[in-house]
Amino acid sequence: MTFAYKLSRRLAQNFWVLGTAAALTACAGESPLVPTDVTTPVSSISISPATTTLAVAEQIQLAAALRDSTGGTITGRAVTWTTESAAVASVSASGVVVAAGAGSTTIRANSGGKTGSATVTVTAGGGGTTTGPRAGYHVAPNGASGGDGSEGKPWNLATALAGAGGRVQPGDTVWLRGGTYRGTFKSTVAGTAAKPVVVRGYPGERAIIDAAGSLSSTWSVQAPYVVFWGFEITNSDPNRVLSSTGRRGNVVSNYASHTKYINLVVHDGGVAFYNESQFSEVEIVGCIIYNSGWQRSDRGHGHAIYLRSNTGPVTARDNIMFNQFGYGLHVFTNPGEGTLNNIRLEGNVAFNNGTLSSNSTASNILFGGDDYSTGGVLTSNMTYSSPGVAGKNVQLGYGTVKNGSVQLADNYFVGAATVLEVGYWSSLSASGNRLMGTGTVVKLNNSSQSTSTFSGQTQSAFPTSTRVVVRKNPYETGRANIVVYNWGRAGAVTVDLAGVLPVGAEYRIHNVQRLHGAPVASGTFGGGSISLPMDGVSPPVPVGMSSSRSPATGVDFNVYVVTIRR
Repeated sequence: MTFAYKLSRRLAQNFWVLGTAAALTACAGESPLVPTDVTTPVSSISISPATTTLAVAEQIQLAAALRDSTGGTITGRAVTWTTESAAVASVSASGVVVAAGAGSTTIRANSGGKTGSATVTVTAGGGGTTTGPRAGYHVAPNGASGGDGSEGKPWNLATALAGAGGRVQPGDTVWLRGGTYRGTFKSTVAGTAAKPVVVRGYPGERAIIDAAGSLSSTWSVQAPYVVFWGFEITNSDPNRVLSSTGRRGNVVSNYASHTKYINLVVHDGGVAFYNESQFSEVEIVGCIIYNSGWQRSDRGHGHAIYLRSNTGPVTARDNIMFNQFGYGLHVFTNPGEGTLNNIRLEGNVAFNNGTLSSNSTASNILFGGDDYSTGGVLTSNMTYSSPGVAGKNVQLGYGTVKNGSVQLADNYFVGAATVLEVGYWSSLSASGNRLMGTGTVVKLNNSSQSTSTFSGQTQSAFPTSTRVVVRKNPYETGRANIVVYNWGRAGAVTVDLAGVLPVGAEYRIHNVQRLHGAPVASGTFGGGSISLPMDGVSPPVPVGMSSSRSPATGVDFNVYVVTIRR
């Protein structure tokens, strides 16, 4: 069968590990496991399954069994996982293996000086480049509740999201066929930890969900263990200037734990993603979000990702967010509405957020609110504010709220009047960051906080050497985000995609500000590097506006997404 079918079934059998590497790391602040026996030596380690075969981009959870010299089981010991070849398959700190490329590799578990091993074989057939019918249920804009979910008699979307009278079971995949689905939708179908339900755009077809002016949430998720993958959500309401109490409906409202949102395109709604405080093990990854929000007299409203969490983990990683009326990443809570615990932001790109508004106080990242926050991690994120964009590029902490711990590592923050403003944290670690701008680079609101925390991580002048960052998508082979800080102002840059694209794959690379236009580069990948033009494109025009208030970023800065034909 095709890659898509294999993946949906592997998701059902092996996959539901919302503790991906990112989410599991976010849990690092929680209470550790207490060893049942810290003195008995480890005599042997076995891994289950000992051998497995995956298609590219599939995942499996491995388990390590530690035994003493008598064969008794030892529990509670730390285990370190490694892979012999990350090009074939990676392994997370918890033993989640992700297939990366064809071949075979050895996965090892180490503890107490002993090592166990397992063999993982990855087949090239998982690249998803084949065509033909997919297995699973089908929905279409002209589908009917009386259909049977087949390609010839698809359901309407509301029927499928309600479970189609019990016919959609844990482990099933619902394929969204191309076209526009108008209205708002509520997802109440549920999977299980071992068998999530997958709701996914059909490969090669553009499925668009359009709220069509409704003030209700476009996509309200109210049941657990569901994956939403690879389709587009918007709101075609042209009214972007509202009264002092007016609002635009949320796009995705998450009211369930154990959910994933993968590689969605979300634009022109109110808040693009919202997670309520009591729901955890939520992941938003690989999404492209732009033109969210609305204008009121007080300020611009509407953020790309708005997260709360009483317990966590909640993770946003490898998303691209630009040109909102409000913030890009808005990790915030109002008094009495929940806390901000164990939220992880990793590998996200946020640029020129807040610039659609005529009087916005928002920018790229706000992490902190009117209630307590702890266990936060911001790592490998990239921001950019064009010359002349004022405000605070990144704000860590809000007002005088006293927070717990936060980690800031390997981020690359550029521009705005203040690059980074830091509030009140009982424990703040900062390492490997590059913070740069011609205004205030770091502003510390807490007088007891030492500037030495950011020693060697700030600069008031921009570099001269171009920086290119390629981040592979964790769920789709052949897909990656490419971020270019074109400090050298070159007309084109060369990007090495050998670790992303399979040889022979038909690829397309789009500037995210012209996502549905002609690709900037395309062809059949023969290995090596690809040249990308750095000329600027006009920002996408928001629905209901004649032009965009957001500045163009080229040739200084551009973000691209590379995909392969499926």
